[in-house]
Amino acid sequence: MFTLVFIQVLNATIFLLLIESALSRPAAFVLKQAKGIQQTHRHRIKPVGRQLSKLNSRSCSLRNMASLNINAISEDETRVYDVLAKSLERYNIDGTENEFIIDTIEQSSLLIQRLGSEALSHTTSNETEENNVATDDGARDLSSSLRSLSQLSLSTSRHLQSLIYQINNPRSKKTSGNAWRTLQSVVNRSLDIKNADVESTAIAFSILSLGIVISTTDTDVGNAQQKMIASAIFPSSPSHIFERETGKVETGSKQERLIKSVARDTLLHLLGIVVEENGSIDCIARIETAFGVGSEQDKELCSAVANLVKDVFGSGCYYFDSQSNDDEEECFGTELDINKDKASPTLALVAQCRPWEFIKTDKLVRIAAADLDLWYSAELVCDASVASVTSNTNTEKNLMATNYPKLKASDKISTQSIDSSLRQDTIAHLATRALIDTALDLRLYRRADLFASKFYAFGGAERFAEARFLHACETITKVVKRKQPQIIEKQIARIDECVARVSEDLNLSDVDEHKIGIGEVPIETMPQYIRDFALRRLRTSNMSAAASRLANLWGMNYEEDPVVLAEEEKRRQLTYVQWNDEGSPGNIAGKSQPLPDLISDAVDLAEEFKVLLQAGETVGFDAEWGEDSGVAVLQLSTVSHSILLDIPALSSNDKGCRALQATVGQLFAGLTGARYVIGFGCKEDIKRLRDSPCSRSVHWFPHNNCAARDLRPLIAEASPSLGGKGGQHLGLSRMTESFLGKQLDKAEQCSDWCQRPLSTEQREYAALDAWACAAIHAKIAKLIGERYKV
Repeated sequence: MFTLVFIQVLNATIFLLLIESALSRPAAFVLKQAKGIQQTHRHRIKPVGRQLSKLNSRSCSLRNMASLNINAISEDETRVYDVLAKSLERYNIDGTENEFIIDTIEQSSLLIQRLGSEALSHTTSNETEENNVATDDGARDLSSSLRSLSQLSLSTSRHLQSLIYQINNPRSKKTSGNAWRTLQSVVNRSLDIKNADVESTAIAFSILSLGIVISTTDTDVGNAQQKMIASAIFPSSPSHIFERETGKVETGSKQERLIKSVARDTLLHLLGIVVEENGSIDCIARIETAFGVGSEQDKELCSAVANLVKDVFGSGCYYFDSQSNDDEEECFGTELDINKDKASPTLALVAQCRPWEFIKTDKLVRIAAADLDLWYSAELVCDASVASVTSNTNTEKNLMATNYPKLKASDKISTQSIDSSLRQDTIAHLATRALIDTALDLRLYRRADLFASKFYAFGGAERFAEARFLHACETITKVVKRKQPQIIEKQIARIDECVARVSEDLNLSDVDEHKIGIGEVPIETMPQYIRDFALRRLRTSNMSAAASRLANLWGMNYEEDPVVLAEEEKRRQLTYVQWNDEGSPGNIAGKSQPLPDLISDAVDLAEEFKVLLQAGETVGFDAEWGEDSGVAVLQLSTVSHSILLDIPALSSNDKGCRALQATVGQLFAGLTGARYVIGFGCKEDIKRLRDSPCSRSVHWFPHNNCAARDLRPLIAEASPSLGGKGGQHLGLSRMTESFLGKQLDKAEQCSDWCQRPLSTEQREYAALDAWACAAIHAKIAKLIGERYKV
């Protein structure tokens, strides 16, 4: 009885499917489809629930196939057809290559049909459905061939989506892995690149037509699944198409001209579509990676990529629309709203097509690295800029950042000699210096060291020395904290090697050492400074045995005698600014003032902030960062009064957040009466203040229209010999020496700012850092007048 009921239900379902298919398909195809279903029914009787589920799934597939009838051309199909047709226009302008092109398209159609059938077989548990498209018999013209290819591409794309959806539902790490392996297996078997009987032109057209579909049509799968399909279809290098073992494309041949011409024009058309509408930039970047048709000499393509940069990153990176070079306004004003998923493939296209004359590459690199954390994409742009300047056209183009093995590019350090024949303002110099400077500004010293080493010939010897020195200081601080003093020797050796190399390249013996180096410490004094720094760190951590051993190794005297230590401290006081120096906040009119304590109470903050505003109209600030994205200590100072704020403690409760909003928030919003709020290289400080914790729904720090200004451009204008381009990278310690007579001691810069209580040395360092900004600004005001008001 049960079996009879099941057969009746099954026959009724088949009948409904036949009626639905007959309304939109040729009769011969419907009969063939019905025969296949009936044969499957005869041979396999399964439980009712599972069988009905499969029939449901099959019904969906039939609806998708029916929608591709040539008499009811969809908008998506028309778009695929139009892009292919336009891409063939330039190559076949006189129509003499029609036969060759038609043969190629027909082979491509067979490959795509096989791929669709293979994917469909996995979505219906081996109940196969032929992926046919109705075509007119007899007529063999280019338009019909392109139409069939467009239809098949759309159908196959949907079958691939169904394959991903079915295997990856419910989604998990395991199912995603299974979906990827199945998809890759289906694509490899169907496109069969190693098959000698398959022409490279047919493979190229198959990939391009599927790429157009994925780039321009809406899909039912998520962005990750769409990228999975694109990754499986597109080769990771042009060599997979042009240098196949079984079908190498000869240079200059008709096949190569056809592939490159159509791929280039397809890329151009897709770039226009993706700017006007919401297409897949990732897929377009993969098309360029697969065919390698981008070129710095192709101005039309470069202009299209530049328009994409303008669309994704804003007009500030686009030469023809930028109204101002005032970087600091953008840094401290409204934050950039950039889609990271679009930014990464856009940067890949920049690296591949190299539209240098249309975009501001250095600014693009800064935004990619600092604002979006796309360091490897920014590095690839720098790689491409170097290749352009050095005419390195023989090497294979860079991979997309998403395909680049982590740290592969950075770990391969190559300190090439500086080429004095090159101009120092080439695109490679601007891009690589922007990358290194950004890493230094963000205090990512290991990363800065790697970049400065790799791009030594373009970043310059001074940046290399500064990055390596700061990386060594940071490393020594960490290893002392971990009780691993043996690592210190390697860091000292790296500094010695660095100074020897830089001294040779810059001929330091012939110049005044104080004019060399853009960082905190003159290059020639780095070996001695880093040794003193290591010994002080060891002494502070009560690791006297390790300190004594290293001192003996370096031929230095290490004494714990109070008299010797007092003499050493006296020498340091002559070199570095002290809290109680005349003119410093600790010495007002000859009266000694105590170091400020760390404020963690809302009432204390309100009182001290009132005193701060009464002490002067210029407020300098600096921030020390914690291990997370926020600020651990915020320092505010006029020329005569300094305060230190414990941001984690104050922002942990409602009362503290209200106090921060009424004081710090009002100050940085320009609402307190203070005329100047001055930081030094403070873009990341502002960003981290915005990212600091807040227990209230409205953050205590202003989100937009920040009143702070960077001191570096003012220094560069007041004293151009001290700064680089626009004052983009200057050391505060060296600037303090130039304007105030002594350096700042930066030994505590890499210390642990989350520890409580702070040491006396940390409090002094923090207070003087903010004070130096206010004091230097006061000095500059006398030189350049009242032109820089908030």
